Amino acid sequence: MDWQLAAPTLLEFVLIALVVMLAIAVCLLYSRIQKLRYSLDNSQAANVESIARIEALANNANNQQTEAQARTLVITRHLKELDEKQVSIENELRELKLQDPSLRLYQRAAELVKQGASTDEIIEACDIPRAEAEMLVMVHKQRG
Repeated sequence: MDWQLAAPTLLEFVLIALVVMLAIAVCLLYSRIQKLRYSLDNSQAANVESIARIEALANNANNQQTEAQARTLVITRHLKELDEKQVSIENELRELKLQDPSLRLYQRAAELVKQGASTDEIIEACDIPRAEAEMLVMVHKQRG
């Protein structure tokens, strides 16, 4: 076999052209794959950030809900206490209504004496006799 350098044939030119085109196609595909990877990495990073923001918002909402529930429990407890006090006050009021009306006048007179009202003011406000009004004023002065 004699290996002489012969002029390339048309078939060899076509094969060389195909190899070159294949190499160019591989380079273009590789470049495109790199761009897609870069784009994918950016999208993934953006998704991770979005997920982190959403998780933070969810945690914040959860904390707010927990706080609202705690406030609701406190308010409910206060309302229950107020309800109990209201019932107690209503019971006391019923008892006072059942008391003798004249006793209420003397209680009112005693309050006026403590506030420093004169005998005439006590008589006028409570409609009690002068002697009783004077006695209340004297008792209050003795205690004071």
